[in-house]
Amino acid sequence: MATPSHSLIFLFLCLPAVLVKANILGDIYPCPCKCSQENETSLHMYLHQFPALPGVPNRNEYGVINSTEPIGFGQMYVHDWLLTTGTSANENVVGRLQGFHLQAGQTTTSWYMAHTIVFTDGSFAGSTIEVSGLLGVKPNGQWSITGGTGTFASAHGTIKFTNSQSSTATDDIRELDIHVFHTPEAVV
Repeated sequence: MATPSHSLIFLFLCLPAVLVKANILGDIYPCPCKCSQENETSLHMYLHQFPALPGVPNRNEYGVINSTEPIGFGQMYVHDWLLTTGTSANENVVGRLQGFHLQAGQTTTSWYMAHTIVFTDGSFAGSTIEVSGLLGVKPNGQWSITGGTGTFASAHGTIKFTNSQSSTATDDIRELDIHVFHTPEAVV
């Protein structure tokens, strides 16, 4: 035989399911917003870094803090690197990586980077992706996508990078595999 307390517990456990099934709460508590579906985009591009070294034409980075510490600890550069769809710096420039990199390792080369990918051409023109992470002595690695605007609003994801075989002393090329999740902005 069920006691009154058991009946109440059963009622409280079953009541939400009954209300949902009957759609009674839909009229009382309507959802005020229409949630956008998250999109997933994969891009394959090339980053072109023209280092701030003597004899490098068209440098796209500039040293703003010099360091006398071992391995340059604390040294900082601002950069405006090119983003292309091919290994040639003149081949279909679709954006720029604008930001800074800072030598953050005291005992090993470890550059902390924070930059914004600014798309200047193509279907993503005007949109941005915020990126941060480390660049060390290894030829490959991964950066975090921490935000974005336009097409890439509320972005998150990763960028895997690899040093390209096409790199030269005056054009350090990294191959980028960009995997980004984003939510389109609601049109009001």
